[in-house]
Amino acid sequence: MTFKRILTSIFSTLTLTIFISTTVNATAHDDYVSVENCEWWDIGCHLTQDNNRYNTKYPIVLVHGVSGFDEILFVEYFHGIPSELRDGGAKVYIPNLSSWDGVEVRGEQLIAYIQSHVLPNSGASKVNLIGHSMGSPTSRYVAAVYPDVVASVTSANGANSGSHFADFMLYALLPEENPLYASYIGFFEGLLSTVGTILDFLASGESFSQDSMQATYDLSTPGSMEINAKYPDGQPTTSCGSGAETVNGINYYSWGGIGGITNILDPLDYAMTFIGIATADGEETDGLVGRCQQRWGKVLRDDYNLNHTDGSNLLFGMTGFTDAKDIYQSHSNRLREKSL
Repeated sequence: MTFKRILTSIFSTLTLTIFISTTVNATAHDDYVSVENCEWWDIGCHLTQDNNRYNTKYPIVLVHGVSGFDEILFVEYFHGIPSELRDGGAKVYIPNLSSWDGVEVRGEQLIAYIQSHVLPNSGASKVNLIGHSMGSPTSRYVAAVYPDVVASVTSANGANSGSHFADFMLYALLPEENPLYASYIGFFEGLLSTVGTILDFLASGESFSQDSMQATYDLSTPGSMEINAKYPDGQPTTSCGSGAETVNGINYYSWGGIGGITNILDPLDYAMTFIGIATADGEETDGLVGRCQQRWGKVLRDDYNLNHTDGSNLLFGMTGFTDAKDIYQSHSNRLREKSL
């Protein structure tokens, strides 16, 4: 860890410690309507509960993966999902994090966003984190480092135990012993960092640090093993099993997919299918992340007919017969029923 990152981490720790000291008791967001068992005849009660069917006690924070953003022009990373959840009373936030950087750096950025924006804006003392792709280990880092402000962590097509695509790009496409490997890595790093800088600027106007090699390593099998050893809460007990639903008062969930071409009009489907065939070595995959690699905490399902980009409802919601919005809606209702 660089000296700059150490200072950032220390500053975040001190700031959050001061903040937490003023929020000892867990408080819901300002617009929370509690879950109520209505009498069958009480139409008003039923209407209120239906209008708040996704109104979780703590705000929902949707965390994007690499090359992610909240919205660029008319393209949403979580296409249509925030508006659907808000229609059911949910309080939803979408941060912009560095497009290409390591889990811990992005995690610190997420902590800063929660501290400076989500908690003071909502009045809540905790959040529900739902992370897509690298957004999952990023969210798990926050839960491990600052558990007092996290109610739950949910992984959607999360790269929790590595990505065969990251392994392929780092170790298989061009072996490390090849004399051209250093040039290949330099080109690869420069390209991704440039793309990340452009995406970050278009999304938020901010200029985040970019470290595409750290991001790629954290997504690889050896990199994810290091991350999971440091932040293991909710880790499956077997390579393709489930983990604990609740650890240290925080709930952990995951879902994933093994889809390929789910909508013939979606150009990203063809890319996901090709990458899966080329790099997964026959493993069931969503294109970028294997089926078992997506599992964490209580596994709700791991075989949706969704590829990796479908997992956040990209591109423009073209996901075929399985509607990603339905999954997020169902889970928001689940969190509400659990008073999370």
